[in-house]
Amino acid sequence: MSELSREALLGIVRDVWERRDPVPEHLVSAMQATAAMAASDLDAELMELVERSTELVGARGSTAYTLRFVHDDTDLLLRVAVDGDRSRVDGWVVPPEPMTVRALPGEVPTPYAAVVTESGRFELTDLPLGLLRLRLEPHDTTRPAFATPTFEI
Repeated sequence: MSELSREALLGIVRDVWERRDPVPEHLVSAMQATAAMAASDLDAELMELVERSTELVGARGSTAYTLRFVHDDTDLLLRVAVDGDRSRVDGWVVPPEPMTVRALPGEVPTPYAAVVTESGRFELTDLPLGLLRLRLEPHDTTRPAFATPTFEI
């Protein structure tokens, strides 16, 4: 039996990898959209992800998980529920303050928006799956807008 050259062996591994674990079709365009958004908004401050937990929900295969982001004195708790090809985000801003939360999906140019209630709660429904970033825009114009890092739902 003859030995394979290094290049031939790596070619076989590459071929198997590309067939068994291809790059998702939306990944390149989603990453380009995220990079373009970041490049056009260099002054936006990002929140820090400090906690993530996962739990199973229901019997139909839907899942939910929680994310917690912190930025200066603002704490953001998110519960993301995924059901099929759509998702829902329930959020709480602590301390509560009047602001608009915009979900900026990486692949969909139209942002989804919600206004934070007096209790700090908001909800974004019928969101597409994929990369997502939340931009928080305080109604107090002296406070700058800030955003979460991009995460995937």
